[in-house]
Amino acid sequence: HPLSSLEPRLYLLRRGIGNMMDAVNIVATGDVGQELDLEALYVDLDFSQKEYNPEKAPALQLRSVQDGPVIILYSSGAYNIMGARCEKGIEELYNAFSSSLEELGIDISNKSRPEVRNIVCKAELGREVDLSALTIALGMEQVEYEPEQSPFVYYWPDNLDCLITIPANGEVVITGVTTKQAAKQALSNLQDRLEIVSPK
Repeated sequence: HPLSSLEPRLYLLRRGIGNMMDAVNIVATGDVGQELDLEALYVDLDFSQKEYNPEKAPALQLRSVQDGPVIILYSSGAYNIMGARCEKGIEELYNAFSSSLEELGIDISNKSRPEVRNIVCKAELGREVDLSALTIALGMEQVEYEPEQSPFVYYWPDNLDCLITIPANGEVVITGVTTKQAAKQALSNLQDRLEIVSPK
């Protein structure tokens, strides 16, 4: 096979997939179901980290801990939660937010809870990757690789609504999934495609 000599650079070990993958950012969205006075909430909400500068952004940012996940709240009542590394972090921040609103007489207990929209995961392949060879291995119809414009291979796996970004150093980033299991499936899909080209 014309690519058989590339096996040391392309082959991925299945054993390491689950252990080497980490969620680095979970994004969730929701809506409290009513319009809010952000300026008043900025003053009254009991949060250790608060930021509100309407001249820069039309949203109130709240954190329970420094450098922790942030809830970005809009006057419409819509909100985003970003920066969590696990779903527990999403729930803890939302619960703190909900409790603080209740203390101000705003009950959102019957409103929609945050729904995960995107999980960004990183995985270390543990080797350098020949991106030109990788593009051929994955199939040109499912990848985008323009080395003059970007140092990454962008790969859209079959039957999976996600994107895998692959740099030459093998530090893969998966975006677009809503569960960690889906991220593992996407990475497994990548491995399976490579095994077809470079079997044991």
